[in-house]
Amino acid sequence: MLGRITNRSEFISGLSLIAIGIYFWFVAGQGWVDNAPSLLRDVSWLGIVAIGQALVIISGEFDVSVGSVYAFVSMIFLLLIQAQFGPVGAFVLAMALSAAIGWLNGYLTWKFKLPSLLVTLGFLFIYRGLVEYTTGGQTIIIPDELRSGLLLSILGGKFLGIHTSIYICLLLVVIFSIVLSKTQYGSHVQAVGGDVNAALATGVPAGRVKIRTFVICSMLAGFAGIITAANLSSVSTTTATAMEFEAIAATVIGGVALLGGAGTVVGAILGVCTLLALKHGLILTGVNIFAYQILLGAVLVGLVAFKGVLPNKLQRS
Repeated sequence: MLGRITNRSEFISGLSLIAIGIYFWFVAGQGWVDNAPSLLRDVSWLGIVAIGQALVIISGEFDVSVGSVYAFVSMIFLLLIQAQFGPVGAFVLAMALSAAIGWLNGYLTWKFKLPSLLVTLGFLFIYRGLVEYTTGGQTIIIPDELRSGLLLSILGGKFLGIHTSIYICLLLVVIFSIVLSKTQYGSHVQAVGGDVNAALATGVPAGRVKIRTFVICSMLAGFAGIITAANLSSVSTTTATAMEFEAIAATVIGGVALLGGAGTVVGAILGVCTLLALKHGLILTGVNIFAYQILLGAVLVGLVAFKGVLPNKLQRS
């Protein structure tokens, strides 16, 4: 019985999140409560990226370019606005670019049997380099007269005092939870991640499934970047730096199997909440932010060990 409980990744991630929340509530007091809107906003941004990352990892692949895609697509979005395409036209073109980026990742990985980790690592440097080269180290901003437009107000504004990105993230969690658990595509994603050869033998179009998953991942990363740009009205060379590693860490903390074939979108979001609660808590308590990276590594290794080694020992006992 205990072995089955400790295998429930969402349960473990939820306990971790509760423990972190209680600790920082006692330590930071009212400051922790006042920080909640900012924390939830950041969770929604990273959470949208983590949904796509979770799908890719469940399918047996990796996409370490999502942070650079996030920054690159949001930069293109703002440049198109400045070029008088208008927010709606810029949004459509930027999302089409996101889809093309994902298709290229998936096509190169499947068609040429290249490791997705190396393919997307290469594009990580390419897109980040394009951002730095294009901006020249300067911040790109949305013109003042366009900031109150309908699309930008929806994506970057608030509704009932809550950032709209939070509603969007929750909606995407529901949609992709249903997709992963109730649709043929979701079953195929888990099948190709568990054993791609067995999936092919049963007629699953593994190549199409993997490419589609990369497309979804890049589109979600680009979408999150556009939402962030709409909220902050700017993009800089430091936008989404190292976000790809936070997204991967969050999905693993949330129980997505690194070898593919298992995991949930809800678990990935719980991982994001745990990760960013820890980050915000450390900032509020005045701890050196570089300690976050140390604790992130420790928490990641500890949770992987707890969910992997301990349940196996319990099942053998």
